[in-house]
Amino acid sequence: MVVGEDAQVKGFSGARRAKQWLEGTMRIFGAYANTDSESCGRRLTLSWPYGGRTFSFDLGGAMRGDPYQNDMFCAEVKNYAQPSDQGTQFDEFLAKCYVAAQAQHHLSDHFMWITWAPFRANSWSTLDSPGQVETAVLQHSSRVFGTSDPEEARKLLDADLAQSVAARLWLIVLSDKQETLLPLKDWAAIVAAELTRREGSW
Repeated sequence: MVVGEDAQVKGFSGARRAKQWLEGTMRIFGAYANTDSESCGRRLTLSWPYGGRTFSFDLGGAMRGDPYQNDMFCAEVKNYAQPSDQGTQFDEFLAKCYVAAQAQHHLSDHFMWITWAPFRANSWSTLDSPGQVETAVLQHSSRVFGTSDPEEARKLLDADLAQSVAARLWLIVLSDKQETLLPLKDWAAIVAAELTRREGSW
């Protein structure tokens, strides 16, 4: 198997495992991957404002329970064993989140970055800050604002929107052992049935 094919297989596996973990928390329902069907892919695909290109998130779905009842989310999944180039990819993810929020995309209540390998350890606590969002958007200003001029891009940047995006960010780090702590299938079935009963009575 060539490197590109191996990365694609790992990507599919990571998205499936992340979906299983999210649903196992019982706070996520109706989760789907962009590879599940053409319609799922369309729901998770957006266009950069400039440049004529599109991008897609790996997962999307709905949330249950306060304070997130009926909120929608989209997620990017990195099935990596090492930090690798996640920092660069994370910055692009933040720019994508900004574009999604600006377009009021229906899945933009929450943006999740799910990985098996932490990255940028020295600045981890600031990765979901408004300043980090602004920096990432400015790095990709040619696709977001149609200009690569720093001063012009800074004028076009919506600081309030960047702050809103930062507030919607989730950084989730999984591990192989952590995945084994999901509720057993029979337990999950009982809880799911009770949640369905309650939701039907609301």
